[in-house]
Amino acid sequence: MKPDFPPVSPLDFHPIILDSFQENRLKLPNGCMVEQVASDPEKLDEYCLAAFGKSWLRVRCDAEVELSSRLIEITDRMAPLEVLLRKGQPPETLIQAYDDIWEALEKAHSDGSLKALVLMGHLSLRIGSKFPPLANPRAGDEAFLMAADLGYIAAYCSLGDYLLEEGRADEAATMYQQGAQKGCSACLYQLGQFTERGVGGLAQSDSAAFDFYLQAAEQNYPPADVAMATLWLRSPLQPLQPTRLETVLKERVEMRCDGAEMALAGLYLHTNSSNGTKRKVISLYRCAAAYGDVDAQMKLARLLAGNEFGVLDVQVDLREAERWYLRVCGSEYASPGLAAKAKLELAHLYMSQGKFSEAAHHFFGVSKVFPEAAELQAKCERFAEARF
Repeated sequence: MKPDFPPVSPLDFHPIILDSFQENRLKLPNGCMVEQVASDPEKLDEYCLAAFGKSWLRVRCDAEVELSSRLIEITDRMAPLEVLLRKGQPPETLIQAYDDIWEALEKAHSDGSLKALVLMGHLSLRIGSKFPPLANPRAGDEAFLMAADLGYIAAYCSLGDYLLEEGRADEAATMYQQGAQKGCSACLYQLGQFTERGVGGLAQSDSAAFDFYLQAAEQNYPPADVAMATLWLRSPLQPLQPTRLETVLKERVEMRCDGAEMALAGLYLHTNSSNGTKRKVISLYRCAAAYGDVDAQMKLARLLAGNEFGVLDVQVDLREAERWYLRVCGSEYASPGLAAKAKLELAHLYMSQGKFSEAAHHFFGVSKVFPEAAELQAKCERFAEARF
């Protein structure tokens, strides 16, 4: 089984959401580049007022808005291109479309957008490199690194995420470390994820992971608050105030941070075991599971199957448990370990209901992970055959 690598940095809070501009390359309304006119803000302001009847601040804002709009339009063209390639359309028929997008991004970069460089990296590595003759992976690496060298620290996180998706965790960790040194909060968060799991060449340490999360949270990176609370509930290394933590987690639930509902549920169970609290906890589990949180789906499946004992009294419902187990098994967000555990428990559930063919199928799926599964598979196959 592959190592349980952490997921890439949360897309809803990815630093690439914001662009960074090279002010000297921005285009003025008359087509001139800023650096061709003046470098002094006061002289630029005088020039803009005389030439356009607007302050330099207003002209700069307009230029940045126009660039951002262009990038949105270009990004909207990238997704369909990838879909067509994945559906099997010959890459040769899409070379012109690919080149047009690349040229549009090059133009946006020449006009001052650093985010355009990162999008060039995405285009080359995530699309072009997988579909020869579009492949030119060197161009992708160079685009990411150029953006980083020019001060766009989101490039470190973007390249780290790509490497992580490719299973190159050690290289990803190096990118995140470089980004963290430059102050990238998403990179600090990712280093916390790596350190908590002990992957990517980083030693496992809950204390070090907590420190990474704390640094990211201090830079107002919302997912770090959730990770810090989750780690604290499992291993209270640092003193935290439950009341303050509850307020923060409620805010993160409203922001749709992954894992926020589960962390808040854990905090409620940690501080109060009343019936009202139990109802709130189950409600949070269901809410998180409905939004696709695989940990919440697994938690509900185990509770409803009667496989989890504790302070929560939940009526067993095997049909609903089966549905949540299947959601975990089929989720792209489930780690290999969690998916294997869900399949094993689902197989036991089927076996207890006399659904031996289904049980044998799922035992077979995890027989390389859990040695006992092979024997149980054979047993279920015998029971299934005996019925015919």
